[in-house]
Amino acid sequence: MSSPGGPWDPRQQHRGSGSFQQARPEPARRTNRGWLVFALVLGALVLIGAMAAVLVIGFRGPEAAPRPAPPAPPPTTTAAPAVPGWQVVAVPKRQAVYDVPQDWEIDPAPENVHAVGPPSDAVTLTGVSHQQLGFCPGDDNSFRAMAGVSARLGPDNAAVAGDTLGTFVRHAFTRDAVAPLVEGSPPEQLKLRGGRTAIRINARITLPAPAGCDSRAVAVSVVATNNDGRSSVVFVAAADQDVPGAVTPGTLDEIGGSLRQR
Repeated sequence: MSSPGGPWDPRQQHRGSGSFQQARPEPARRTNRGWLVFALVLGALVLIGAMAAVLVIGFRGPEAAPRPAPPAPPPTTTAAPAVPGWQVVAVPKRQAVYDVPQDWEIDPAPENVHAVGPPSDAVTLTGVSHQQLGFCPGDDNSFRAMAGVSARLGPDNAAVAGDTLGTFVRHAFTRDAVAPLVEGSPPEQLKLRGGRTAIRINARITLPAPAGCDSRAVAVSVVATNNDGRSSVVFVAAADQDVPGAVTPGTLDEIGGSLRQR
């Protein structure tokens, strides 16, 4: 689920003093490329694919000598889960947390930047978590479900949610220039834990020609909140459907609905 891409500057601007710290990403430009996921890990820019086949390219600066492996990172949050029995995912860049079931794996470095799409038109995510990581034989970085949080430009939460969904789906699920079939729900207003209002848009994605370990159907959920007239904080989640152990759309809704300030 990936294709080569050019270099990308992962730096982001931050502003605001509200409950969620917001970023001002570049306005999106349309393109038809495969799913590209970039991760900024310990100073190295790594290109990885997700949910199926993976291409990994690392870029490192010169080093005088090999460095010892860093110690295991400490817990990233002491927040209690809002959903009983689940675990908490920290999103420091957005001053937020959300919950996922216990069988999900949380990126131990929550500020790692993962991005779906080419550098000029990416949906960037931090505070990322996965379910069934490494499910595809020979692909340790594959997964059946994922979630993360971003910030995107737009005049209101509904516009941001719709634009984010379209950009994410276009890059994640287009195969050989063939776009997927998208069955989307109308925008739904909801109140997140803590009282913050948000807009959620869900969609079922059907791939005309799945490749590798692709599933034919994928559920996607996007939640946008905290819009100040310029941008929103955005939660994005996706899960393969019609496969053993699939994360249901209802579970994605519960995960997105647990997004809250720290």
